[in-house]
Amino acid sequence: MEHGDSKVDLVHRNEAPASRILIVAVGICALIAIVSVIIAAVALSRPSTPNITVNGGTVNGGTKGASGGSSGASSARAAVSSTNGGRVWGIQVGHDFAIQEYINTTGYLAGFHLDLIDAVCTAAGANCYSIWDQYTNCWDSEVGQHSHGGQALLDSWYDACTGWAQNVGRIQVFGFSKPFVKNAAIYLHFKTGSTYNENDVTGKTIGFLDSWIPDEKCLEQTTVTGANAITVKHFATTDALNTAIQNGQVDAGFASGKSMKAFDNVLTKSTKIYSCSIQGLSMMTRKDSDFNAMWNRGFDKIVSNGKFKELCKKSSQTHGSEARGQFVDCVDT
Repeated sequence: MEHGDSKVDLVHRNEAPASRILIVAVGICALIAIVSVIIAAVALSRPSTPNITVNGGTVNGGTKGASGGSSGASSARAAVSSTNGGRVWGIQVGHDFAIQEYINTTGYLAGFHLDLIDAVCTAAGANCYSIWDQYTNCWDSEVGQHSHGGQALLDSWYDACTGWAQNVGRIQVFGFSKPFVKNAAIYLHFKTGSTYNENDVTGKTIGFLDSWIPDEKCLEQTTVTGANAITVKHFATTDALNTAIQNGQVDAGFASGKSMKAFDNVLTKSTKIYSCSIQGLSMMTRKDSDFNAMWNRGFDKIVSNGKFKELCKKSSQTHGSEARGQFVDCVDT
């Protein structure tokens, strides 16, 4: 009996730990299941479209971003969104283009182009956001080389670049929307008070803005003598180009009057006006993009309902200044 009692006690002692292990395992599985249900519920409660914060404003798949104010104190800007909850379009905007693109006194992007993006995307029922990037990421130019597509647009970092004129080189690389601003007049810009011959630049050093239409190839297409016998220098900003003209680093700058508007008090334009564009300012995209179809649909709507003319007219009051210019030369509609 003693041996028999010992065996029974041993069996019970071995069964007790196994039961406790089984209970603990079941409890852990139940806890994991509860946590999974909670996570799934939280995920389902979130919006189906992303929140995107750009320039201090938030675009939430159907919620309009912050809108701009006056030229001196515009609030954060983001392009619009609408209620369709569909694709989100990224749109590049720069900051060095007179009344159309600039940084306001609060540090945010402002200008006619942002107002236009807002209106067109709303009319098209499209989800859009604006993002600042340097111009050379849309279109780039190098001394002695043909200009070429920018890395960001070619690699689809965003869907479109805003306000790019069409010329023979660009239309062979990118697609374009309907133009919304007329071609800007191009000039040779000289330091006021200096001696120069605007008809002959042989042996001179001429400055150009990186990625802009008026490059050295454009100058060679003009009637200016010696355009193919110059020293070429490129500059990233209008400030840098003006500084180079003022300190004699270059003899003249070749750029649009609009882009150099801020320096009218220290620069003298050539009497001759030049152009190298075949169409005015447009949205520029990859050729395989559907962006322009969406944009043109929205643009046609704001043209037909009068919103486009209203934006053009209001741009002087909203964004105009002596340095940036007082109006946008919109296309005739």
